[in-house]
Amino acid sequence: MIETLITLPLLAFLLFAAVEYWGVLTVYQHAESLKYWALSRMEVEGGLPAEDRDELFARLVEIGADPDTIEITGDVLDGRDPVPWPGRVELRIEFVPEYFDGFTARVLLGQGPGEPVVIGVEGSAVSQKIVAE
Repeated sequence: MIETLITLPLLAFLLFAAVEYWGVLTVYQHAESLKYWALSRMEVEGGLPAEDRDELFARLVEIGADPDTIEITGDVLDGRDPVPWPGRVELRIEFVPEYFDGFTARVLLGQGPGEPVVIGVEGSAVSQKIVAE
């Protein structure tokens, strides 16, 4: 009886921890996939066009990112000239997951109990944009 009282809460904690860790890892893997999609677009265009940025934002919301915390930085073409070949285009995406931001996820990922879980992915690619002179 005493062993059951000790092990049952431990097993429940492990179950919740595993589900939250799986959720954060899944959202992270989807963010990595979206990063590669955006980098392939940036490689062709010499930066991230505004319509692709909006689509990236919408896709991040679909995978579970909190819309108020999404930051997309790097070579975004909001009125800027594209990066010509052989320059490098860079992208950084950072957000807080909307659903998997519980205490156990924070502890498992090594963050403080009061700090949000922040997912960040970044990458770069060589621009293939040829600019006519």
